[in-house]
Amino acid sequence: MGSKVEYVDSSHMYATNYVRNSKAIGVLWGIFTICYAIIGVVAFVTPEWMGDTQVSENPARFGLWSSCFFGSTIGVVEDCQGRLNDLGTIPSVPSKVATVFAGLSVLIALLTIVVMLLFFFFASTTVFHLCGWMQVISGELNSVSSLMLSI
Repeated sequence: MGSKVEYVDSSHMYATNYVRNSKAIGVLWGIFTICYAIIGVVAFVTPEWMGDTQVSENPARFGLWSSCFFGSTIGVVEDCQGRLNDLGTIPSVPSKVATVFAGLSVLIALLTIVVMLLFFFFASTTVFHLCGWMQVISGELNSVSSLMLSI
């Protein structure tokens, strides 16, 4: 028949379950970290993601680092201000600060994915703590970025 695992005491059984569950939690954490990083990169790189259509009263679109305004007459091309590769073209100081903080947040989120490779070299507890604090810092930077956009 099959091999039967015999535990010395109940603590051995709990330790085995803990190791199995911690690995599953680590895999889920990695998947969610990748999803968070993808969302952050898309929100950071997309120039405009909020706004109106050309038939609105005051048509405009804006994003983290770009603002586009449409002319009031038909046939006028939109006027866009702000480029990601030149912070001087971003219209306002709060938008510039928000762009820098959002960029740092995305960078730390991507770095967290790379740090998760340390599971192969270090104890999982150390890597969990390091990645957790990196994600807290990334989230705080993202929050500050959102607050700066509301100013």
